[in-house]
Amino acid sequence: MRKAVPMLLVLWIAAALPALADCRVHRGDRVVLYSTTDDPSVFIWDSRARLRAYYAASFDEAQAMLPHALVVDPGTHADVISCVPGYVESPLFSQPDDAVGVAITSGPQRGVIRWVLGSDVRTMPPAHR
Repeated sequence: MRKAVPMLLVLWIAAALPALADCRVHRGDRVVLYSTTDDPSVFIWDSRARLRAYYAASFDEAQAMLPHALVVDPGTHADVISCVPGYVESPLFSQPDDAVGVAITSGPQRGVIRWVLGSDVRTMPPAHR
């Protein structure tokens, strides 16, 4: 039993380490939404569960989820209202990505609150905040 206690402690700490990860952005940060250079438009999702499911889905399943997303132009401004570190997993990613809750502050979707992939969020330069 004495040997099992330290081993259980090591396993518990190792399991907790991913939970200690932190988001790159935090509540109140002003950000710009911009995806990859190939397709800079950004999907914003009506729930973080759908955001996660989209990136884990097959092509057909992902297509069926698209009515739950809006597309915003690159450069759309938003305020971060929440972030869940490492929430989105995909075979396309080398490591899990964050789910970021945002309130859109510019463009036609101004005032909309949705979820976006952490890698599609860029912090605004201080001069534009």
